Amino acid sequence: MLKQTGHSLSTCHTVGTNGACGTSFSQDHTIFTSAPKEATTLLNRLLARTRNWFATAFEVRKERRVLADLTSEQREDVGLSKEQVRQESKRAYWDLPTDRVE
Repeated sequence: MLKQTGHSLSTCHTVGTNGACGTSFSQDHTIFTSAPKEATTLLNRLLARTRNWFATAFEVRKERRVLADLTSEQREDVGLSKEQVRQESKRAYWDLPTDRVE
């Protein structure tokens, strides 16, 4: 920020939140130090949710592959028809059951 003194211009190196030249940076410092912590926390939560979603998606994918490999006797034991097993095993890995999504 430039401050006019007489006819020449001099540079002000310390400008506070109120815009006054020569003010301390201590107020500015306390304002900006909490923002990175909040952003980091938000980013960590987002990454954790994404990681959990992918882990769940690949678990479901594995379960669907196991389901597709069941014999007719095993399908009967769990009470599923051949068509039900085929439909479930053909679903995409991102098509998660609603009870498995956080």
